[in-house]
Amino acid sequence: MSYKTSVKKEIEQYDNRKYAAYSKNTSEEMKKPKNAKGTTLRFFALIKPHAIPMFFVCFFAVASTLVNVIAPEYMANVVNLLDESIKTKIATGGNIDFNPILKELLIMAGVYGVSALLSFGQSFISAGISQKLVCSVRAQVNEKLSRLPLRYFDKKTKGEIISTIMNDIDNLSGSLQNSFLTVVTGIVQVVGSFGMMLYTGNWLMTLLAIALVPFTGVISYRISRLSKKWFRRYWDTLGSMNGHIEEMYAGHSIIRIFGHEERSIDEFRHINNSLCRNAFMANMISGLLTPILTFVKNLNYVVLCIVGGAYYIANHLLSTGGAVQSKYPTMAKFMQYAMKNAGSMGLGDIQAFLSYSSNFTSPIINISKIINNIQSSLACAERVFDLLDEEEQAEDVTINEPTEAAKGHIEFKDVSFRYMEDRPLIDNLNLTAAPGNLIAIVGPTGAGKTTIVNLLMRFYDIQGGQILLDGTDIYTMSRDALRRNFGMVLQDTWLFKGTIRDNIAYSKPDATDEEIRAAAEAANISEFIDSLPDGYDTLLAEDGTNLSQGQRQLLTIARAVLANPPVLILDEATSSVDTRTELKIQLAMKNLMKGRTSFVIAHRLSTIKNADNILVMRKGHIVEQGTHKQLLEADGFYALLYNSQYTEGIPPEDDE
Repeated sequence: MSYKTSVKKEIEQYDNRKYAAYSKNTSEEMKKPKNAKGTTLRFFALIKPHAIPMFFVCFFAVASTLVNVIAPEYMANVVNLLDESIKTKIATGGNIDFNPILKELLIMAGVYGVSALLSFGQSFISAGISQKLVCSVRAQVNEKLSRLPLRYFDKKTKGEIISTIMNDIDNLSGSLQNSFLTVVTGIVQVVGSFGMMLYTGNWLMTLLAIALVPFTGVISYRISRLSKKWFRRYWDTLGSMNGHIEEMYAGHSIIRIFGHEERSIDEFRHINNSLCRNAFMANMISGLLTPILTFVKNLNYVVLCIVGGAYYIANHLLSTGGAVQSKYPTMAKFMQYAMKNAGSMGLGDIQAFLSYSSNFTSPIINISKIINNIQSSLACAERVFDLLDEEEQAEDVTINEPTEAAKGHIEFKDVSFRYMEDRPLIDNLNLTAAPGNLIAIVGPTGAGKTTIVNLLMRFYDIQGGQILLDGTDIYTMSRDALRRNFGMVLQDTWLFKGTIRDNIAYSKPDATDEEIRAAAEAANISEFIDSLPDGYDTLLAEDGTNLSQGQRQLLTIARAVLANPPVLILDEATSSVDTRTELKIQLAMKNLMKGRTSFVIAHRLSTIKNADNILVMRKGHIVEQGTHKQLLEADGFYALLYNSQYTEGIPPEDDE
């Protein structure tokens, strides 16, 4: 078996496994609402503040549709007058009087003009409402995100949140401006046209016109079901394509290092072919709806033309005293029936009836086409509502709101915490940090090191015990007041597009140039900044990608220095820098930590030799603590961790 054949077979097996799990496919969940009725009612509740302009939108839409419905009546008058004038001219040889015809044409032009003005008013107001709705909902979502606990962002990807804020809310606007108004005007047009057809008094042609409705419903249902299956495959394959592209370009250097370019290209080609096939089938099948429904509509139109023509001929025979002559018995019988029931239907009346039938069937076809769009819009609305209904973080309590900066005495008393109810992480944790102490926290992955910081900053709420800052329970003060006492430098640097000055001053917007420069000097990065052509006014790219990882880390440290917090937290702050930069950071931190309570989370144990107290964590418990020298002499778990970094041994990650 060739390499390409092997790759293709693996991908096909992967695709088959994915298609077998379509009932659990998230793309299908994104296309259909779980509770269409409840979502619809809640969607209308969003429009309630805009009730008055929405009333005018509906009024203009209904009025414009009704005007269009009655317009064929004036066209019928024009055609009837023209027909009668021609017959009179033929019979008498006189001149045609165009004055009545021009009068009807002017009235008809006025009717269509009024319809156009009403349509413009409807579109103008609905566009304003939809944009106000979008702004209002986006504001609600933005405020909601600021009140959500960190666990929500842990279970949602950035792409999902951005998609909800942008795409889903935009779809709400589209459903209001397009789908909703299409349904409203369509219903009015169907009812109005049906009423006008009944007004003509010809029940046979009316019955033939409405006979199209069940055919339209059955055809739309069948085609929609078939196309939906292919659209599911399309969206799923599109997700695979996006994931593959992200992996291929994000890790292109790794792909090249291991020589997997051919495999990546083959996988892309196969997924791309599947995507093209699924897109073609989905669009081809859904595209059948319009020509099939149009064919059925036109066939119905032809039947109505034949019947209408028969009525016109019958009416003409009655007026001239002619007799029915046809070699087809069925046609002769129908003509005799028409002569008995033709009434006063003229050529213009028949033409008007054909317009009514077209106005009756067109909105039914249009509504059939947008059913999937309405479902998709409701699914988008449902996801927005789900976000707005998410449980918010507990409200702040300000019983013991501090009036001055903390001294930095921190104590954990019998603290228990778990991310998931059935998975304990930290149980009965006790920890004390005196003001000015450097506390290092080490341990294997998943031991709970970063969790301690998250609990201290109240990113997560504990399930038991107490956390005290200067003897005050942190849950009796607001989060803002608590967090003002902390400076934090994370392993993942975050810089925004702007100048170096702005990025350093993010922690203190009113900082002076002298304070910013002093913070940069304390972080040992001022020399590098001064070497740049624009110095502190150098513009950074998004996320600071025009700087090295070490330089970005030093800038975040300068930002924390500028905040001058009593408590400093470094979470793997030197894990992504070179040895020389690490030495610069260590020298800077030695002076920076004086007078501050400092927590350092590190895997590189060489960076914490000077810590006042090292906490060794394992499975949510502190199993050892002491200075670097004391822990090495104890020859316990810390000694195993430390020695594994300088020998060929493997550190024990877990007892198992």
